[in-house]
Amino acid sequence: MLLDLVSVLFGCIPIYMAKAPGAFRLTLLVGFVLAGLCWYFCSVYTRLWNKKFRITAVHHAFCAFASGCTLLFTVLFASLYYTKDAALLSIAAWQLQLNNDGAWSDQTFSKAYDTVKDLGLEDFSNAPPPGSPGALIPTNHDESRQTAAATYANEACKHFDRKRPFLSKVVWSSPGVPSEVIFQDVKAWHERNPHYPPDRAIEIAATQIKEGLEPQAPRIVTMSRLAVAALFLLVQAIPFGLIGWAAHRDIKAQL
Repeated sequence: MLLDLVSVLFGCIPIYMAKAPGAFRLTLLVGFVLAGLCWYFCSVYTRLWNKKFRITAVHHAFCAFASGCTLLFTVLFASLYYTKDAALLSIAAWQLQLNNDGAWSDQTFSKAYDTVKDLGLEDFSNAPPPGSPGALIPTNHDESRQTAAATYANEACKHFDRKRPFLSKVVWSSPGVPSEVIFQDVKAWHERNPHYPPDRAIEIAATQIKEGLEPQAPRIVTMSRLAVAALFLLVQAIPFGLIGWAAHRDIKAQL
């Protein structure tokens, strides 16, 4: 979940650079100013309770870390306007990955084969089983075609749920493709073509994911910005806390 979130968040930065280079440069300038102010404040704030405390090279390294984080998070926060674009790129990358995942394809074919066979509508006497040369799924009936397509589409949704857990939780409460959507697509496809390809079912799943993402885009931006703000405060607490602790120890040493 965390890796998927970070991937989407940091994927916004190159999109921001490409789509709004002028705004990106301005954000970068603002980030440098804030980073400088952060470094200064981090180096002097301990004087609020210990006026004799002197910053060492190690403490300046902490200040540099806080300053760098300020620059990064400033750029990242502004880039989150393009969270939807980053999410769509992530979905496209997942779809490409799935279409080239041989292990998933073999497992899903086996499941679709067994599911259609259990319907009892098709003649499997000339259909080699999964793993055999020329293995295929007989689909001479509409119900068989729909079942095979639904197996591929829903297995694709489950794969997306595993590989993109953050996006999946945003788009769906329960991953899946409505049966009516699959039925209509299978029906339309067989009016022009004899065989329904598995990648067509994967395309349906990807389309459903993208359609689910559209109304959730503002929510994703809000959630992402809240997550970034919380992470920023958490990370900044480390260098500020270490320098503050050093200043507190210095008071004890003076006593």
